[in-house]
Amino acid sequence: MKIRTKIAFQFSLIVALILVLFSVALYFLIRNYTKVEFTNYLKDRAETTAKLLIKEANVDKRLLKIVDKNTLSTLYAAEVLVFNEKNEIAYSNTDAETIKYSPDLLQRIREQGEYVGEYKEKKVVGLVIPNETNSKIYLILAQATDTYGDAKLENIQNAMIWGLLIAITLTVILSFVFAGESLKPISRINQEVSNISGQDFKKKISTGNNKDEIAQLAMNFNQMLSRIEQAFEMQKSFVSNASHELRTPLAAIKSEIQVALEKDRGPEEYREILRSLDQDNQRMIQLINGLLQLAKSEQGESNLMHKPVRVDEVLFEVQEELLGQHPGYSVFIDFEEVVEEEEPLTVMGNRPLLKTLFNNLFENACKYSDNHTAEVKIKFNKINLIINIADTGHGISKEDQERVFEPFYRTASAANYKGHGIGLSICKRITDIHKGKILVRSELGVGSNFVVVLPHIS
Repeated sequence: MKIRTKIAFQFSLIVALILVLFSVALYFLIRNYTKVEFTNYLKDRAETTAKLLIKEANVDKRLLKIVDKNTLSTLYAAEVLVFNEKNEIAYSNTDAETIKYSPDLLQRIREQGEYVGEYKEKKVVGLVIPNETNSKIYLILAQATDTYGDAKLENIQNAMIWGLLIAITLTVILSFVFAGESLKPISRINQEVSNISGQDFKKKISTGNNKDEIAQLAMNFNQMLSRIEQAFEMQKSFVSNASHELRTPLAAIKSEIQVALEKDRGPEEYREILRSLDQDNQRMIQLINGLLQLAKSEQGESNLMHKPVRVDEVLFEVQEELLGQHPGYSVFIDFEEVVEEEEPLTVMGNRPLLKTLFNNLFENACKYSDNHTAEVKIKFNKINLIINIADTGHGISKEDQERVFEPFYRTASAANYKGHGIGLSICKRITDIHKGKILVRSELGVGSNFVVVLPHIS
């Protein structure tokens, strides 16, 4: 079912339900009012007859009956009977033989003193009124059929039914019209989105009035398209740079093999060629491992197991492994304040990824410093654990600081050192996965500080 049809159907159903409930409630209110109004009329007739006939002794019964007969042809033709103490008819405004009443009904009226109800499809009002003059008790019975009230209710009922049918029909028609008009911007956005190809992410969706929810949806689409375009550009750049970096050692290996095959050589010459091939092979292995680490980090947090990890233990493990691989390097780790509990030093994270993060930072600090030394400071606050890695290298310019975390980006000062520009981009992605951040502060000719901020479990 289309959204337009669904909205129109639901709106029509709600409005129809409201109209039906309102009409039913109004009908019953009118019917109750009509019933009360007619009952009050019969009661007034009964009391008027009692006042004229019983309490006014000089009233001529014959004249009163003539008056009552003349009113029988009016809209409310009420039959009025007056009974004495023996339940004998003392007065009737019409022929008593034609009026039907029940002795049981008379007995009930005498017991209750006043009665309102129905008998033989007629509304009945009964009153017991004492005559103070002769100390006799009379019973007044007034009954009639509310012909006018019933006709009025039937007309109201018919009018309500037709009104409901017309109102519901108009509601259905107008709901489809309004739903279509309301959804036109979405249909336009849908059409514009379908026209955007995989090679044309620069095309944007019209944002309309830039104010309502539809405009916000269009702006969100445009932002998403910009992110997709950026991701595609990064992917193309990544593939291009990776291909270039892989082609360099492969081309060197191929060239060296071709040179070795041109003529016969002595054992020492072959050993030299093999050593060169081994260096190029190691370079390619390092590059491939870096690419695999970057790809693994891009898989996202959902594919990684996060457990409590003591970061200081990770730092000392990385220090030990790095110094074992590079005996000429120095890494000094120090706490800026005394730590009495484990929680400020513990984060929810992936231990292998955290080791990769700090190994890259330690190795870069040592590699780019003339004294091959990295100084690591550990501190924390109520929320985060902060690790500062400082070196005394050449430093990074402000322009380069904005791009050092891009894959394959290398500063001009790093061109003389071995590397592929992948390490810092891996570090950035790992900190993102751990809901942290990595910052760089550097000054040319002085050195660089890389600050890793990770939320601890305290």
